[in-house]
Amino acid sequence: MLYDLVLERWGNYVSVFDADRDAVPVFTVDGTWVGEAASPDAIGDLIDAFENGGDPR
Repeated sequence: MLYDLVLERWGNYVSVFDADRDAVPVFTVDGTWVGEAASPDAIGDLIDAFENGGDPR
C-alpha cells in the first residue's frame, strides 16, 4: 500500500516515514546517509549534528 511510506524533504535532506516504525531514516538529496532519528521530533537535532560534523547519536 503506497500510504505506508512517505518521503519528506527539507532543503538538502530527505526523510523516510514508515507507518510501521518509529525511527526515521534521513539522507541528503544526493543519497548520503545522515542517520536515523529515534522519532520525527529528533530529525532537526540529527541534521544539526550532521551539519556540524558531530556524531548524531
